Amino acid sequence: MSLFAEVVFPLPLSQSFLYAVPPALAGAAKPGSRIRAPLGSKIHLGFIVRLLEESPSQIVQLKEILEVIDDIPTISEEILSFTEKLSSFYFSSWGEFLAASLPPSAAVRTATKTTLTDKGRELFKAGKLSRDEGKVAGFLQKKPYSLVFLRKMAGPKNMSQLAARMEKKGLIRVERESKALRPKTEARMTPGPAQLELDFSADRSAERAASEILRAMGRGEFAPFYVFGRPAGRQAVYLRLLQQAMDRSKKALYLVPELSLAGPLQAVLEKKLSIRAVFVHGGLSDRAREAAWQRIKGHDADAVAGLRSALFSPADGLGLVIVDDEHDDSYLQLESPAYDARRGAWLRAAGAKAVLVYGSSTPSIEGFYHAQKEGYLLSLDDDGQARQAVVVDDHAEKGLISQKLKSGLHERLASGKPSVVFLNRRGYASFLFCPSCGYVPKCDRCHISLAYHKKEERLVCHYCRDSRPRISACPQCGSKVLEPKGVGVEAVEEELRRLFPQARIACFDSDRVRGRIVRERTLQKFRERKLDILVGTQLLAHQSGLSPVSLVGILNPEALLAFSDFRAAERTFLALSFMMRLADTGDGASQVLIQTAFPDHHSIREAARRDYRAFFQEEIRFRRLMNDPPFSALAEVSLFGRELRSLAEKAREFSGCVKLCSPDIEVLGPAFAPGALASGERRIQVILRTQKPELLDGALRSCLGGIKVKKTVLRDS
Repeated sequence: MSLFAEVVFPLPLSQSFLYAVPPALAGAAKPGSRIRAPLGSKIHLGFIVRLLEESPSQIVQLKEILEVIDDIPTISEEILSFTEKLSSFYFSSWGEFLAASLPPSAAVRTATKTTLTDKGRELFKAGKLSRDEGKVAGFLQKKPYSLVFLRKMAGPKNMSQLAARMEKKGLIRVERESKALRPKTEARMTPGPAQLELDFSADRSAERAASEILRAMGRGEFAPFYVFGRPAGRQAVYLRLLQQAMDRSKKALYLVPELSLAGPLQAVLEKKLSIRAVFVHGGLSDRAREAAWQRIKGHDADAVAGLRSALFSPADGLGLVIVDDEHDDSYLQLESPAYDARRGAWLRAAGAKAVLVYGSSTPSIEGFYHAQKEGYLLSLDDDGQARQAVVVDDHAEKGLISQKLKSGLHERLASGKPSVVFLNRRGYASFLFCPSCGYVPKCDRCHISLAYHKKEERLVCHYCRDSRPRISACPQCGSKVLEPKGVGVEAVEEELRRLFPQARIACFDSDRVRGRIVRERTLQKFRERKLDILVGTQLLAHQSGLSPVSLVGILNPEALLAFSDFRAAERTFLALSFMMRLADTGDGASQVLIQTAFPDHHSIREAARRDYRAFFQEEIRFRRLMNDPPFSALAEVSLFGRELRSLAEKAREFSGCVKLCSPDIEVLGPAFAPGALASGERRIQVILRTQKPELLDGALRSCLGGIKVKKTVLRDS
């Protein structure tokens, strides 16, 4: 009886391949095992996802698997099923998702061996090779070498292209081999002693929410919940659930959106619960990632916590999945394989028949709408301690800093209390502008305006980070006057230094505090009251361990409203809510001042009042009128490539195919996406919208397969 294997590869390919399994490997080949097999002209590592005993419908000569690497499948059936569903939903590479679930020791190493052919040797001796070809042939006369060695020793910068040409001419032979390491075994780690504290500080609403979720956990079926409330109340619910999951011998998966939250979460779990928790995130070294994977795989962990990559941890027996701060866009992975960890958590919990708990005090509009509509919203009581903000109308002010904010800062300086001022725009100005002819300097790669950084006297692209010295005259008309437009955080710092020359002021943004050590040093100075005013972008609001302050000033939050995105108002509300949290001192003496040119916009008005439900009611009304999610299904398809003409042709081909598939799908684009990738690739977007999600799925499945370029699909969850 013949045996066939369906194989996927950790490459940006949206298809699987069928291979024949040689009789000698039939006993070792199992779903979830890593294998080596030929793909094109190379040998690649792949994953068996299915075994078939029946021959393919079409009679073809199938290639054979060369080696089965794993004695026992590295990937469990649960991870296979989960990643297949995630791949199908986002039309991303199944193989890349499977690779994300492996430890560093399972990484692939590709080795090349380049040999000079007889033809190459003859032409070299006859002096009939080009200069670069001759250099390469000279080295290969002695013995074969790798392409890396040849690039280093022979010197050609375009070694890959040169080798491809020489191979095509028959001058050299390049043998490529992918080798996979076998997983290393690590010693089991025993967690240190922890102080068990069962005082969860839960009020009645938190107790009611936890009890309802626990009843669902007892049924052993998939059930979603959304806990809406302030962080302290949500954490009380989570800790109760984690304790019960441990008591029932069930594993837990706990996702947070940012790395800065992982450390505090670990401290809470160790202090509140005697729990063996493993933390997984991109900041871990290979050694730490390997140890974490081995602990989880070896059942030496009660819970897995971390960022979106923790979703692929090999934890089995899940009974609880928590996604805190559900509103945060950090759960989105934009590069291949693209996915949303919030949707991924739903798929993972459903596959494991676990309870899924989302939580936030400022939920995403879609998340709150579905939870409310489908009856799984659990609201916690508000303690009412957070003070409302004072909104200052920018139209009535003459300077960059309003009179109200000046007075507030002066009072805090006089009393020795620190203050924070936010402006979520890097640099000194958004761009330079020639008033004579309208010229604006733009990035040659990204075709967007260059931000002006005054301290460095440079123009910087905030997409690809390319920079150049500031120009002294307009290259189009020669005018010597170039005006800065769009105030940045450097300009705010400069103005504050002018207004308060005796104050100790520092700037906290990604340009001025590069690296973890510099950031922590600046924050420590602020904690120790060695700084009076800290000026920062939203990066500052996302730092952990920053004590509340008595005055928070927020400048021009309406900048986010200018983006052509139906979620612009939601992002404005979220950004304001996040920055305002630094004023929650608990003593009622804190103050928030929001200086804006749009004081009556519902996102700013309701954020100042700290009234999420009022904002939701207004925003959902606009979404319904404009037929935006959650009242429609949306897909953002991005095509990537270096050749713009070919990429545009593929985008038009895809758009045309979708229009032919269904007239009920609205096609927006193709259009250039803002900015470029750091690698120099261009990106073209096509947005699809329909009120019939099943049509969207069918159109994507029908039309994406024929588009042979790098692509990602992000869908509204």
